[in-house]
Amino acid sequence: MSQEELLKVEGLSVTYYGPPDVEAVHHASFDIKRGEIFGLAGESGCGKTTLIAALTRLLPDNGAVTAGSIAFAGADWLHMTPPEVDAWRWQKISLVSQSAMNSLNPVISVGDQIVDAILAHRPNTPKREAWERAEALLRMVEVDPKHVHSFAHELSGGMRQRVMIAMALALEPDLVVMDEPTTALDVVVQAQIIHQVRSLQERLGFSVIFVTHDMSLLLSIADRMAIMYAGEIVELGSRERLNRHAAHPYTRGLIDSFPSVFEKKSRVGIPGAPPSMVTPPPGCRFHLRCPERLSVCDVAVPEERVLDSGGHRVRCHLYSVDALRQGSHD
Repeated sequence: MSQEELLKVEGLSVTYYGPPDVEAVHHASFDIKRGEIFGLAGESGCGKTTLIAALTRLLPDNGAVTAGSIAFAGADWLHMTPPEVDAWRWQKISLVSQSAMNSLNPVISVGDQIVDAILAHRPNTPKREAWERAEALLRMVEVDPKHVHSFAHELSGGMRQRVMIAMALALEPDLVVMDEPTTALDVVVQAQIIHQVRSLQERLGFSVIFVTHDMSLLLSIADRMAIMYAGEIVELGSRERLNRHAAHPYTRGLIDSFPSVFEKKSRVGIPGAPPSMVTPPPGCRFHLRCPERLSVCDVAVPEERVLDSGGHRVRCHLYSVDALRQGSHD
């Protein structure tokens, strides 16, 4: 895997204007390497989809990036003009959403939709060639090319999701953003889709941001992972590091709440519920639910700590100098 940075996010904050105003993402920082699968995990409402909407420039009218920067392929992505964004979207960055039925146009065939995307960005492409490309894309995601003339309602859930992946790859983008693409599918189809994503990514070399609440799924596909809680990235590291040495109590809680395919273990849920993003708690945002809570967690915002040379980062008071020295919990 190339270590060249494709996407770099620094101190990104996103606010929805109300009333009340809600900061849904708070100072998020991470990067995506070329040719890697980067996972983004956390409970519902933690800010994953908002972060993805900011990265794809698809925030609703009442949402805005209020701080930070996004550099994409060396360009200032946040300050590109709408025509520039339209030119890059699908050619440089594409999106696979979590609801294929809502994303596909119900009154035109899936082939027409793929062809429209190709011709919109490459108008000099002969129409026959565009249709041949649509058939080849369906074949690539293991959908019979005869379905190029099918409508969305004529396809199964798994086939619709494969069509969405085919559309996302139509113009060979550098980055494919997958926002919980397997949530509505049964576990057998989920496994098939995940295997296919991995296979296509290895063959074509594009980068992936894979968003989900399912830690067990991410641990089977991602190269690196970021964990979000209450709008913040609380831990980031390699799949191997987080699987074996997760540092943040929230990350360990997420891992323990899903069954393992590698060993027998009891599932343990995380007590309580995520805080209100309208009035997040003081100090560490996880402290009300944390089994390893220190007194400082109630009042002081934890700084981000780098734990190793591989870039494993955590935002937790357990890894402050004083906590490491004292080795005590309240």
